[in-house]
Amino acid sequence: MYQIVICEDNEIQLHQIIKIVKNYVLFHDENFSFGVGVDNPSDCLNFINKYKPQNGIYLLDIDLNAAINGMQLAEKIRKMDVQAKLIFITTHDELAPMTLKYQLEALGFISKDQAVEKVRDEIIDNLNLAGARSIAAANDRKQNFSFTVGSRIYNLKLQDVLAIVPSEIPHRLKLYTKYGEYEFYSKLSDIAKREPLLLRCSKSALINVDNIVSYHIKTRIISFDGGLTCKCSLTKVKELRSRLEGSKSTNTI
Repeated sequence: MYQIVICEDNEIQLHQIIKIVKNYVLFHDENFSFGVGVDNPSDCLNFINKYKPQNGIYLLDIDLNAAINGMQLAEKIRKMDVQAKLIFITTHDELAPMTLKYQLEALGFISKDQAVEKVRDEIIDNLNLAGARSIAAANDRKQNFSFTVGSRIYNLKLQDVLAIVPSEIPHRLKLYTKYGEYEFYSKLSDIAKREPLLLRCSKSALINVDNIVSYHIKTRIISFDGGLTCKCSLTKVKELRSRLEGSKSTNTI
């Protein structure tokens, strides 16, 4: 479900946009939810920090009469929600090219200098487009594994993932694949929720069952190519063996 977040400093216009969005969500509640509508960047960022929306849709004014403008806010949002869909609603049409300078990859740019009905229609068109692109990307990501290192986004084939375990560095994870290793900041619990095809075989390991080379029943040791091993917890043995039943390439010892 994709949360919609609004930041508009004009109170009347903020309430108009909130009403448009809530009416839209009412008829598209299977894919969208209303997150928040605020009149300043600080409250917007606080909401994102607290609830951590992913693949969110953000309707932003540019001139926010605050310490940062809408484009600078969008820049911060992009770092917190890398797949964010950014839609600007503003009286400053001339600033549209600036989105390229900030490398924001804005989805839409809606002018306020038109009838309310036209603004509503353009907001709905942009929400439809944002939803369609998010759903298409989600379907594609089912076969991929994405993660961020610094400002760089990696998108690997899920079939190449072997295991993900905690790194020696606090709050970081180590990803083992068929072709290399990576480290990035995240939590195993978050990835487990996001990637149901991976099995949480213990508190400290997420694994791709399809890439297991062998499983030792007595020791509960799981082995992969390259000498990588991890141990299955007692509580996960049944689920692991159930998933292994259909795997002809796995040797059970």
